[in-house]
Amino acid sequence: MLQTLMIKRELASDPDLRTQSWDRFLPNFKHKHLNKRQQPTRKKIKKEYTPFPPPQPESKVDRELASGEFFLREREKRRRKMTEIKVKQAEALSRKQEERKKAFIPPKEKKILKKSNKAPVKDKLDIEVIKEKVKKARNKKPGAPAVDRSTAPPTGHSVKNKTRKS
Repeated sequence: MLQTLMIKRELASDPDLRTQSWDRFLPNFKHKHLNKRQQPTRKKIKKEYTPFPPPQPESKVDRELASGEFFLREREKRRRKMTEIKVKQAEALSRKQEERKKAFIPPKEKKILKKSNKAPVKDKLDIEVIKEKVKKARNKKPGAPAVDRSTAPPTGHSVKNKTRKS
């Protein structure tokens, strides 16, 4: 804002620019939208309002009264608990034994189809053609044009007898 006022004062003092449009000299600031509130990424889903609280869970005494265990003697209570525990242990033991036995059960084998000894004629490879291609590839130098070694001039590498001085 202050900058635009200063520029307008300069332009008003210049007699040539008084009659022209000043839009090209004034800076254009983008307006920020401050009134928009950023929305949360996760919106909480409100549960349906119920005026009544959930029912209280039954206490241990209430359960014992319903099953009739409350009026039993201590010995009978212990016996019942022990029998329940033994039944659970027996079930768990049988499950573990079944899992152990699974390792000894052989897997089902798939039937193997016999392949014929004769190979189809189309798939046969011509060995002589491959040998010729390999010979040509050995004779070529990488990056050089194809040259026949029988007609090629010597490369200049000759072995000379040199005496070493030691």
